[in-house]
Amino acid sequence: MKIKLLDTFAWVGWFHLALEQSIWKENIECIWYSEIDKFAKQVYNERFPNTKDLGSITEIDIDSLEDFDLLTGGFPCQDVSVAGKQSLEWGRTVLVEYLLQILEKKKPKYAEFENVKWLLSKKFTAFRESIFKRIEDAWYDVYIKVLNTKCFWLPQNRERVFMVCIRSDLNQKFSFHQWQELTTFLKDILEEEVDEKYYLSDKQFDSLTYDSIKRTYTDIAPTLDTAQGGHRQPKIRIKNATKIGYIEGAEWDGIILDNPNSKTKRGRVKHKISWTLTCAWSDWVIVKDLNIRKLTPTEYARLQWFPDNWSTDFVSNSQAYKQMWNAISVPVVRAIFNNLFNNTNWITLRHLYL
Repeated sequence: MKIKLLDTFAWVGWFHLALEQSIWKENIECIWYSEIDKFAKQVYNERFPNTKDLGSITEIDIDSLEDFDLLTGGFPCQDVSVAGKQSLEWGRTVLVEYLLQILEKKKPKYAEFENVKWLLSKKFTAFRESIFKRIEDAWYDVYIKVLNTKCFWLPQNRERVFMVCIRSDLNQKFSFHQWQELTTFLKDILEEEVDEKYYLSDKQFDSLTYDSIKRTYTDIAPTLDTAQGGHRQPKIRIKNATKIGYIEGAEWDGIILDNPNSKTKRGRVKHKISWTLTCAWSDWVIVKDLNIRKLTPTEYARLQWFPDNWSTDFVSNSQAYKQMWNAISVPVVRAIFNNLFNNTNWITLRHLYL
């Protein structure tokens, strides 16, 4: 029996790709998707040519949709993100209303939604609880948890809140995947040959400050950002970094910089873990033999577990950076799906492989 999917706020297809990478890949049928960004749609259409494009979620005729089993949606988060306005007076986050209407009217067996962890903050309590109440009133059991990409085999510190909804009449329980020890680090996903255009010029290198250098770590990437213009693409340094003693005030140990202070608290992480990527071009660098470079679009894709050329085959590097920044880490979603459908009666397997 096929698991029929409606993929809303689909972007470049992380939910769809995660399902195809899961143990249920032979039983998935994504019949529709909804997205408005023309560049994201270009990638989705190329990667999943047999999925019907419904356009904007605001224009979907819900009553005309045939029944389906799974509703997914990483609904817009700009209005509650730490990098956004953190205001619900206006903005795209209110589009969750259309997502809830689909859930209420079509009542699929399952739904999985995603947003930034700030949705769980005290400031947005009323907004968050209104969403949860709508889902529960539609007769769903809701499971909620903040998951970090670094706990799912990828060397990136990226926290997102995930909501798994199971229709109550199914009498099915769910548990989120447990933390896994990280064995792959940033050095393992770096390209061996990188075009010179990704390296900083002497002028850009000279503009690095002690504070920005101090905020660089070695083995796990920060959360990806939009990397749009002004050399704001994140930079990284390799583990065998050359000591940079001539930067005034810097104390560089060649592997990792210790004791970040209050000015660098956004980047305070444990050994082998880095922070969320920011928009500042000098925040995240590779230093090797006094060379510093940006992360490439391919490395961005690898940090989200997309194939190397997922976006770059069809859109510019600028758009590829944006698409990977705005995506959900595929192994996190894949692990959720593996756990969610493992207890169904649709398919019987002797083992669950994650």
